[in-house]
Amino acid sequence: MVTDVQVVESLRAGDAETFRALIERLEQPIVGYLFRLVGDRETALDIAQDTFLQVYKEREKMPPDHHEAWIYRIATNYGLRYLNRKRLRHIVGLDEPARSADVSNYLVVQSPENQTEIRLLVHGALDQMKPEDAACLQLHFGNGFTYEEIGRVMATSPEAVRKRVARSVEKFRALYDASSRNGKLWRQIR
Repeated sequence: MVTDVQVVESLRAGDAETFRALIERLEQPIVGYLFRLVGDRETALDIAQDTFLQVYKEREKMPPDHHEAWIYRIATNYGLRYLNRKRLRHIVGLDEPARSADVSNYLVVQSPENQTEIRLLVHGALDQMKPEDAACLQLHFGNGFTYEEIGRVMATSPEAVRKRVARSVEKFRALYDASSRNGKLWRQIR
């Protein structure tokens, strides 16, 4: 069995096969995370590609024990930069209003009749939140990251992440409930 330290050593040495295996293992989770963060599949694919290019360029800096969190941090930074540029373009009037994105990969919905409404409500609530808060929620609930892992991704302490997630959950609930005609939908997806 190959350890994380051996993987990182191979990557630092420029082993193409190890890098290819890393991309194959992490590409879908990274693209899924970025899709939920930025709301557009093509943009998520582009940002994921930029992420892996940056990983390769900076492979000597890769920490041996937490390389996945380091990669997610790079993806998060690119995603947040994209969102900040997009919001600035929208404020300045250079961008058309954001379209609703399909966030079907984000939810496991029990009732098919409610799928569309729930998608729109979840997307709308996340879209109204600070990108960093939405990213923490998505990493924790969407990707199953621990507070410690998110702390590595967001370059902050696990305690700060725990507080941010707790505040973000409350904000998300308030935004979601304010948008929904029926508060029962939130309880179905919790």
